[in-house]
Amino acid sequence: MDSASLNAIDAVVGNDHAVISADDGNVVATVQEALCNGRSATFYISSIQAAAVKSWYWTPRRIKERGMEPVSREERYRIESDLGIRDIGTSYSNRIRCECGSVYGAFEFIQQGIREHGKDAVDAALDLTNAYILRVNPATDPVCASCQERILVGHEYDMAARYGCCRSE
Repeated sequence: MDSASLNAIDAVVGNDHAVISADDGNVVATVQEALCNGRSATFYISSIQAAAVKSWYWTPRRIKERGMEPVSREERYRIESDLGIRDIGTSYSNRIRCECGSVYGAFEFIQQGIREHGKDAVDAALDLTNAYILRVNPATDPVCASCQERILVGHEYDMAARYGCCRSE
């Protein structure tokens, strides 16, 4: 490990976060434990580790139950033209309905991400080449773009090898 890597780790730990280094099996077990016990955490893991978690979690039954489907060409175009986000990869998302009647899908997820974190942060997350961001039991609920109310039913997404979500319920 070089000094730049250690400096990056020191900066992360300096912001009251942890960095854990372990073999693939231990990392996957840690993610599974957090998921199964309802703990909220964000993991920055390798694509191999993410693939192991996703193959364990995203069973055909769960995909069907959660209503996961590929993001349509139309929604991809809208994400690019309206939000300026160029490539979200091969994405899957469920579409949940707010009590006001509006639908929350991939477009609204990215729009909320830009609102909460800024476009630069969203672009940076999508530009990662070595890390997969996996949010487990996220503490942040989707917020309806129309009425601004929190939607209590979970939105789930998988943006290629870049960003994903799993909820224990």
